Amino acid sequence: MHIFYQPEDSVFELEEEEAKHSTKVLRLGSGDMILVTNGRGQLRKCVLNIQGRKVSYEVLETSLIEPRPFTVNMAIAPTRKAERNEWMVEKMTEIGVERIDFIVTEHTNPETLNRVVNLGRLNRIAASAMKQSQQYYMPIITVNNRFDSFIKNVTTDTKLIAYVPDQYKVAHVFSKVKKNTETTLLIGPEGDFSEKEIELALEQGFTTVSLGPTRLRTETAAVTGCHAINLAQEVLENEF
Repeated sequence: MHIFYQPEDSVFELEEEEAKHSTKVLRLGSGDMILVTNGRGQLRKCVLNIQGRKVSYEVLETSLIEPRPFTVNMAIAPTRKAERNEWMVEKMTEIGVERIDFIVTEHTNPETLNRVVNLGRLNRIAASAMKQSQQYYMPIITVNNRFDSFIKNVTTDTKLIAYVPDQYKVAHVFSKVKKNTETTLLIGPEGDFSEKEIELALEQGFTTVSLGPTRLRTETAAVTGCHAINLAQEVLENEF
C-alpha cells in the first residue's frame, strides 16, 4: 500500500505535489486504499476520494508506531554544493536518523551557506526518503547553528566527534555506541574542524572517533557515521 505524507492531523487532503504523484504517477483513483503518516509516528489507513485536482481521503483506521529505542543525531558542517547536502539528508533518512543539524564552523563558507542549505527543500527530500524507506518518523532538520553555542547545548548520552589527530589512533565510532541510548556525532567541513573547535568539543565532553582508514568527503562521512551508529545498535540488540 502506498504511503503519503500529511503533517497536519486536521487536514484530510493530500498536498499538491503528493496529489499529483498519486494520480499522475501511481494512477490511483477514488476508492483506492492508501496509508498516510504525519511524520511523527501516526499511521492512518485511508480511502481516496478524487475530484479533479483535489485528492482527499477518509480515515478508516489510525495507529501509532512506537519510536526506536535509540536516537541518532547527526551534526554536520554543510558542503559547498547543495546537491551533496541534499544527497546526505536523503541517505541518512533512509538509513535512520532522528535529527540532522547543519553547523557553522570556522571553515564553513558563509557566503554560500544560504544557497547550499535550503531548509524547505531538505524537508521535502527527507519526507520523500521517509516514505520510500517505509518509516513513519521525519528527522528534525535545523540550519545555521553556530558551532560553539551548538555543542554547549548537546545533552545526549554519547557525544562523538569524527576527528583523527595526526599520528594518533582513535577508536572507530562503532565501538563507542551504547545500547538504546541517544548518540550525537559531529562531522566536520572541507578542511576539517579547527584546533580551537576540537579543544572546545573535548571540553564539552565529546570523544574523538574514527570513521575508517581512508579520508572521506563530508557527505560520505555523514552517511558512513550514521550507518555505523545504526549498525552498532542492531548488533547490540542481537547480542545475548
